[in-house]
Amino acid sequence: RARAAVAFLYVDGHVRPYFGETTLGKAHHTASRIVLPATTDYWIHDADGAPVLVVTTEGNAALTKALPSLLAEVRKTVGPAAKPTVVFDRGGYSPKLFKQIATSGFDVLTYRKGKHPAIARREFKEIVVTRGGRDHTTLVSDRRTRLPGFGLIRCVAVLRDDDRQTHVLTTRTDLSAREVLERMFGRWQQENFFKYLRESFAFDALW
Repeated sequence: RARAAVAFLYVDGHVRPYFGETTLGKAHHTASRIVLPATTDYWIHDADGAPVLVVTTEGNAALTKALPSLLAEVRKTVGPAAKPTVVFDRGGYSPKLFKQIATSGFDVLTYRKGKHPAIARREFKEIVVTRGGRDHTTLVSDRRTRLPGFGLIRCVAVLRDDDRQTHVLTTRTDLSAREVLERMFGRWQQENFFKYLRESFAFDALW
């Protein structure tokens, strides 16, 4: 069960305000909506939402720069033979980084960022996707797309009610479109983890 849980690893950064005397870089703190001295805790959770690893950096360390060193630490934890799928949001979007991650023996699952061509409506088919414990009929397209700096990658797109499209990119070709989307949407477990710790354990005051 533990091995199955770490087959998917969710990465997210949590900005922690810093009020000490050391001079640190500043970062935007979402909860207070201001820029202030801070550190960033990069958390890695397993598929069950349980913490696996945390690394603290100065607040201005972007996820794109932090991921390679984070995954080097993950490799020590999961061993040389494992090939986990790393799930992260648009903050880590970089085709060059995707190639680096794949070369390091990990798979990628993330949202597409920036402007990109829309997929024709006729390519979308109805499937059932579970979100928040409920089944939803969803219009989905499953195809390959070419990313400059990476090459061909799988793109599972959702056509929303407002006709906007959400594109999910992955190097996994063995999963169904439904599982790709459900694994991506599962990243909300991390948001709930931070929300619970802030409200119940004064997480940002622990420093």
